[in-house]
Amino acid sequence: MNDDIQDMKSHILSVASTIISKKGVKNTSLKDIAQQAGISKGTLYYYYSAKDDIIYDIADCNMTKISNELLDLIEYANNHISPKEILKALFEKILTDETNGRLHVYLLNEAITSNQELALRFQIRYASWRETIKTALHKVTEKNNIQDETFSYVIIALLDGLIIQNMLGNTQVPIQDIINTIHHSLNP
Repeated sequence: MNDDIQDMKSHILSVASTIISKKGVKNTSLKDIAQQAGISKGTLYYYYSAKDDIIYDIADCNMTKISNELLDLIEYANNHISPKEILKALFEKILTDETNGRLHVYLLNEAITSNQELALRFQIRYASWRETIKTALHKVTEKNNIQDETFSYVIIALLDGLIIQNMLGNTQVPIQDIINTIHHSLNP
């Protein structure tokens, strides 16, 4: 794909992500996206023939961004920081990125309520995240623990739940207490 096409697609996805993070998937139209992107609907259709195509690319970009951040934290942690600091950095990074958190929840809602293809993409990505977290837990605890897989589910569920609480206005999340509890459970 040439650079001009990729640049325009990136621009469209950025605009669409911003609109969806404010209005939700259902309340965002192709017309809204085209107007905010400063292009005609015809030009938008040239790049994306359906709203679902935009949604899938947004979901893939958002989930890839989260995955890369997680992998970067783990890679950095292997050389520089303690397991508690890894967890703290992970929680803070995800919980402070309000736009991506809101977008994640809107996309999850779409996947759960009406979009099977998006649901499948989330299933695949969550499985990948669990495996990454499980591997990271194994590295930082330096023992093969059957609980690593269980904790991978717990950490992802906890992050999703905390993102929702954050969106509802609960900004007083005791991150350090949560991390201490997880760390203690992993290293009794």
